[in-house]
Amino acid sequence: MIGNHAYEETLVEEARERLDALLPAPWAVAYAPMDGGTRAFVISAPNGTAEWLALEVRRSLPPRDVPTILSGLGRAIRNLAPEVPVLVIAPWIGPRAQTLLVEEQINYLDPTGNVRIQADDPAVFISSSGATRDPQASVRGAARVRGPKSGRLIRALVDVRPPYGVGELADATRLAPGYVSRMLDTLDREALVQRGPRGRVESVETIALLRRWAESYDVLSANAARGFVARDAAEAYAALADMPGRVAVTGSFAAVRLAPVAAPAVLTVYCEHVDGVAGKLGLLPADEGANVVLLRPFDDVVWTGVRRMDAVDTVAPAQIAVDCLTGTGRMPAEGEAVLSWMAGDESSWRADSLAGLSVPAAA
Repeated sequence: MIGNHAYEETLVEEARERLDALLPAPWAVAYAPMDGGTRAFVISAPNGTAEWLALEVRRSLPPRDVPTILSGLGRAIRNLAPEVPVLVIAPWIGPRAQTLLVEEQINYLDPTGNVRIQADDPAVFISSSGATRDPQASVRGAARVRGPKSGRLIRALVDVRPPYGVGELADATRLAPGYVSRMLDTLDREALVQRGPRGRVESVETIALLRRWAESYDVLSANAARGFVARDAAEAYAALADMPGRVAVTGSFAAVRLAPVAAPAVLTVYCEHVDGVAGKLGLLPADEGANVVLLRPFDDVVWTGVRRMDAVDTVAPAQIAVDCLTGTGRMPAEGEAVLSWMAGDESSWRADSLAGLSVPAAA
């Protein structure tokens, strides 16, 4: 196994080469120590000016470790030389860690190509995207944020304020305690939840967690989706008020009730019996140009938190948001609007206790 120092030096050299390749000629980047032995890069511009970047090298950077940068080298550099930017180098820096670093105005670079560097003199701004998943093997036994079970647990975490423990979440969601525990470990590493000394969830980054779910979920592929044409989508929406069985609207027609962006065009509906709903609404099957999409749910969790608006049932705001974020056309913009509404009005949609949560058993 390569020693820590040798490994870090190799990582620094790979980072220097990647940064050098991103700079236009005759710009250049060199490795040099600062006073006190702190490792640094020096970026030289054609006009003779140079910018120092103090290096913080990590063998790994899970999102929950980002705050430690501020209490380590980053804070020391900012106290001694506040004009010197900090550049974090790690083998891989994931999307969540990138977001947290940007919020703290910390530069980052990894050998896969995830780079964001901003400096003032000379003026430098570099941004590029690399691997979205860790190229190294994942943690043994770690749960993945993917599939119906993760969606079910995420909905509980978003829909209900903590604190709560593994057992309480397992009971409320009807998931195995072992799975809940492993998934919470994963979300903790990604700084999407914060846990207390005994493992209880103390806080949840609701908006970031929904965005994380959207990375592995797609409303039209996770659910069994079929397209139809209605004479008028708005009339079809109104007709759902008298529809028998479990039916709940999502997508644009639901989003506009919370955070209007534009008049909705495509009606997206969860239902148990697609053919029955299509027949009662007088819909015609369509491979292209559909203005109605009927979905058989990926999991019964979509029926949790259903609320009535305009005499029609709609899914919970969290489900509307993730469905829109992963939809087509202007749906992602509508999803962003719903997220903004959720962030600004949590009291209107988030429950205070798991006691009021009722997640049906999986089919």
